[in-house]
Amino acid sequence: MPDGTEIVGVGVQVETERLREFVMRFMSAAGAGWNASQWSDTLFGSAFEERFGVKVQVHRESGPDGHRVFAIRTLSG
Repeated sequence: MPDGTEIVGVGVQVETERLREFVMRFMSAAGAGWNASQWSDTLFGSAFEERFGVKVQVHRESGPDGHRVFAIRTLSG
């Protein structure tokens, strides 16, 4: 992402291209823009579940070099 955020799927069985397309559409449809730090985790999770049929939880983390990571993890159950 231009703001330095890396978006990763942890245990999420979605191809990279499909995840990239989803993120682009989410930014446009939700009016979220490029700044991932301003995204609603709840809205993102709901949109992800609607699109892929998988419940996820979003975690904002710091990567090893200090960059931001927007981690999408599947919820069991």
